[in-house]
Amino acid sequence: MRQGAPDMNEPHLNGTALRAMLERATAGEPPIGAVAQNALLAGLKRRRRRRASGIVACAAVVAAVSLIVPALTGARSTTPAPATPTGTPTVYVANRPSGPSGPGWVTPISTATNTAGPRVNVGPSYLMAATPNGKTVYVASLSSDTVIPISTATNTAGRPIKVARFPFAITITPDGKIAYVQSENSRLTPIMTATNTAGQPITINPVAGYNVAASPAITPDGKTIYVSPSSQSDVLVPVKTATDRAGKPIKLGAGPFDIAITPDGKTVYAVNDGPGTVTPIDIATGTAGPPIKVGQYPVDIAITPDGKTAYVVNSGSNTVTPIDIATNKAGPPIKVGVYPQNIAITPDGKTAYVINDDPGTVTPIDIATGKAGPPVKAGSSPVGIAITPDGKTAYVINDDPGTVVPIDIATNKTGPPIKVGGYPYAIVITP
Repeated sequence: MRQGAPDMNEPHLNGTALRAMLERATAGEPPIGAVAQNALLAGLKRRRRRRASGIVACAAVVAAVSLIVPALTGARSTTPAPATPTGTPTVYVANRPSGPSGPGWVTPISTATNTAGPRVNVGPSYLMAATPNGKTVYVASLSSDTVIPISTATNTAGRPIKVARFPFAITITPDGKIAYVQSENSRLTPIMTATNTAGQPITINPVAGYNVAASPAITPDGKTIYVSPSSQSDVLVPVKTATDRAGKPIKLGAGPFDIAITPDGKTVYAVNDGPGTVTPIDIATGTAGPPIKVGQYPVDIAITPDGKTAYVVNSGSNTVTPIDIATNKAGPPIKVGVYPQNIAITPDGKTAYVINDDPGTVTPIDIATGKAGPPVKAGSSPVGIAITPDGKTAYVINDDPGTVVPIDIATNKTGPPIKVGGYPYAIVITP
């Protein structure tokens, strides 16, 4: 997750899942919108080292996808799952249908038993986020321009909340009071979580164009949210949450692929995919420092809970680059698996887990030594990872077999896969 915590509540539309969505789009599934196609293309950027023939085939699929967006269907759960016992974390997995049609759903998984509960139907959805208190999971639907709240006490979906056209990212303030939903054309819709009502959309940059961007990041004090207007825009825009007004854009030199903020709220890090750099931004002055060279095609970043080190995943180099936050110097790259894409750090800051696309593995990195351990087999096509708040278990979603694989962090041993069906593409864990 951004702001220096483990990557537990931040959804990722990663390359494998996006590519799978593209391939199924021509197989009779509901058509997707223009911004979804942009998201798919952004995901494909992470796989530049793949064979040229495969990329050309995917591009042909993009051209074939319809621009017509269907209305939301089945937005509410008809079979509520039992309420989760107090203090027991629950894993929530967002799924797309595996058949030619039908709504998407969210599958709750009890961490006490590693069993899946009844599905919560949410319609065609693509991403989600959870409030810090774990009481609500918000699911965004690109096709209906809505966000659907799920009560975790009853695992039922509430009334859809209308937001700006084609929402593709959700970021929630640390106090849990506001969920900011970013949509295409650089618009940011605030949702008051107490009432689940949307405010007036904020226009970040009226000339940004119809495109997706990196998920926004909010400072630990909740006062400022940093927004990328689009993946083609080489600036980052600070927005004051007290006034919902955009500030002066900060020049980066390249469009950010990911954004993270240190736990002390002093520095923003913007990952620049194309040039293979990370740009540090001093929050107090609003100025960007010299870019830090990392590996090829960096796609994800996580910061240790103590705020001392940032870890950058380089999908083109098959490495992870540590950055000393005190000096903004990059350390020696750590070799991981093939096409790494996501990283999560345990709450105690001892271990980082990196998902490797093609081998279907997760690489544990000992943060104290900077050494990578033996890869852990975690399914055939892992696309996302989340770690429980107690740091005991990591859960890895696999988009093709429709499963979630638990990993015991103490032993790095996997448990039996948990069947959730369809094509899971996003995961969050609530307290």
